[in-house]
Amino acid sequence: MNTKPFFLLLILTLTCAIFFSNAHSAEAVTTSRWYTKAVSFKKIEKAAKEKEQPYILFFYTNWCGYCKRMNRKYLSNTEVKKVLSKYYRIKINPDTGRAEQTLAREKNAQGYPDFRIVYPNGKSMRIHPFQRNGSVKVATFIKELKAMLTLKGQTL
Repeated sequence: MNTKPFFLLLILTLTCAIFFSNAHSAEAVTTSRWYTKAVSFKKIEKAAKEKEQPYILFFYTNWCGYCKRMNRKYLSNTEVKKVLSKYYRIKINPDTGRAEQTLAREKNAQGYPDFRIVYPNGKSMRIHPFQRNGSVKVATFIKELKAMLTLKGQTL
């Protein structure tokens, strides 16, 4: 029996596994998209600190009605997308895994949706567009978002 093809296939499989696992872990973060896994959190936090720029941290769940409204009314709005596109963003659903649950607990997520601006000094401010008397207008949300993103956390 010739074992050469078996070993060749084994070596090829291991090489591909190593290549793809390293490619994923060495991935540079970008402001062009939302990151959705807890494993990306440290990369986002580090990249934002290096740029001395705040980042967006958003905790949500699939069953939360307000989370669905947040996505539909605010986060899908063209102007909101334009403002957020300049910043690192991470969107975490704690129901998707243990690491996501741990991150939500560590960051003291206070109900859902929990949408925050996190500053380079580690402090954060929460924006919650849903009030007892209804939700704020998209224009008001954008105004608050822009104001909070320019604070840089120095007044917190």
